Amino acid sequence: MLSIFRIFIIYLIFYCSGLTAIGTHFLTFPESARDLALGGHVSFGGSASVNPALIESSQSSPSLSINSGQWYGGIRMSGLNYVHKIGAYNNKLFIRQAEITDLEFRDDRPSDEPNTTFAAYGMSIGSGLSYQTSIGRFGASINALYFTIYDQHSNGVSFDLGYSNVLGNNWGIGLALLNMGAVSKFYQEVPKLPNRFLAGISKDLSIGDVSNRLYITSESSSFHDSWKVKVGNYAQWKKFRVLGGLSKTKHSSTLSFGSGFVYGRFEITYAMRFGSQDIGVPKNLSLNFQLP
Repeated sequence: MLSIFRIFIIYLIFYCSGLTAIGTHFLTFPESARDLALGGHVSFGGSASVNPALIESSQSSPSLSINSGQWYGGIRMSGLNYVHKIGAYNNKLFIRQAEITDLEFRDDRPSDEPNTTFAAYGMSIGSGLSYQTSIGRFGASINALYFTIYDQHSNGVSFDLGYSNVLGNNWGIGLALLNMGAVSKFYQEVPKLPNRFLAGISKDLSIGDVSNRLYITSESSSFHDSWKVKVGNYAQWKKFRVLGGLSKTKHSSTLSFGSGFVYGRFEITYAMRFGSQDIGVPKNLSLNFQLP
């Protein structure tokens, strides 16, 4: 009886529920408040989480970033990044996690209390490098992956590759291939990784004291049957920043906003996203510290 109950839970969660997103799909979640607000862009000035070629550290000091937020379905997200120089290379060390810990199982008999509760987790630990050449900047990262639902586990490894360059008239371009790799069997099947290809451009549109950059990115994913088009805009005036983004697929659209400010070595950004499917409002708070 216990074995049948266990099998039913795994089937319910992995095959019948939107919570499959806590599995390998968590690799597509935005890493930071900036990513949530802008949409995750691969061109110059975009996000190192979707293009390792954009990993960049100042010569003077490393930086530490802490991210915490909530995704659809009450999934909690968190992450930690450390970026520093290793000779001529920029290096990023990171850990990302998504979790939901209060899943309830109920059978067909009405009751005040669930039969049991269980959790689902996804975690990625990795490192990335970027290097500037005469024809642009190249980057690569490697990720150790771990997923669990109820008492079932899967682990694996994935690789990301990226390229970025700055052209004339303040135009930037970027390309990235993400989540190439494999994971071990989960119960009776091997989960698939969300292979992603992204290509984008950016343009500096600064006016006076306002620094402004516009981003446009197209994305193809093995988890979706249509391309996603993302537009983002980042504006900064003195120590204040305003971010916004729009994404569109054949099935849905989202609108996101964010704001932040810089105080000395500290930077704080908060963002929210609103979608056409009315299934929740993702939020993210990011703190960045420029270390001594």
